Amino acid sequence: MELLLKNVRTIKNELIDKRIPIDQKPEYKEIAIDFTDHFIYPGLTNWHDHLEMNLYPRLGTPPYNNYTEWMKDIYKPKESPLKEIEKTDIDYRLIWGGLKNLISGVTTVYHHNPTKRVNRKDSFPVFVPKIEWAHSLSVDKKFRFKSNRPFVIHAAEGVDEFARKEISKLNELRLLRHNTMIVHAIAAGDAEWDLIASKGASVVWCPSSNLYMFNKTADVKNRKNVFLGTDSTLTGSPTLLDEMRVAARFISKEKIFEMVRGEGFFVARKIESDPLENLFKLQPKDIVMVISRGKIRLQDGKPVGIDVDKIKRHFEKKVGRKILEANPLWTMIS
Repeated sequence: MELLLKNVRTIKNELIDKRIPIDQKPEYKEIAIDFTDHFIYPGLTNWHDHLEMNLYPRLGTPPYNNYTEWMKDIYKPKESPLKEIEKTDIDYRLIWGGLKNLISGVTTVYHHNPTKRVNRKDSFPVFVPKIEWAHSLSVDKKFRFKSNRPFVIHAAEGVDEFARKEISKLNELRLLRHNTMIVHAIAAGDAEWDLIASKGASVVWCPSSNLYMFNKTADVKNRKNVFLGTDSTLTGSPTLLDEMRVAARFISKEKIFEMVRGEGFFVARKIESDPLENLFKLQPKDIVMVISRGKIRLQDGKPVGIDVDKIKRHFEKKVGRKILEANPLWTMIS
């Protein structure tokens, strides 16, 4: 069937009627919805998230010199909130991370952790591309690298010499290639950025997480092959929309939009007359429909085909509302 979106405005501020083929099979060949005073945008891509980590509030006592200090500080599995959250169903936590992204117009997420069967189901809220990955040079000793997939790794996550040297170490290990995606690169100077560029590698920028942990972020101005990611709520923004607003403190909104535009579509309320300014004012409550992979994934602000109440009841039973409400996502997803 076709979904007819009537009277929506595009990112170019053109008033259009747009027909979108979808897989649902209702009684009629075409369903029309009037979206006067709404904008239609390309679906967004979140280039870095740890989907199952988005039940956590921000943890740690920053600032740190590098990521290893943060890891030692927060990894206390016998203490709250780790001991409660780690007892919850992993599939539910992955879906929760998918919902975090869906409610902000995201249709594709690069998930930097092992994928489970639930990630591959068509019912999963967002598309999760296949990647090869390692956490970091300090955590991993063996690296799997396939030339036809992105290889994602945290590197130069910090402000000291230890962090800076990770870029050259990646090159020495022959891990700096055209499909390498370096997450963070805060400590990278001009020499490191030149090396990254010479290998055709890219950087995934997570400014909110960087500023929280180190009071500093990567020098991305005038750099090429840079994409935007949220990281998880352990250190990062609640949603990609929040991350985009933080990023706008450093580079232009036009450049940020090009970093995140992806597949599918979403429809959002008109708050500002300029569509780009409107995008940077949006909250999840302003997004009324998300269409991806031939299906309506969110309608009237609600995820389609996912029992959110059941998932939240499970979390409340295992974790408790006090911990859950310390994460802004808890009240955003319903």
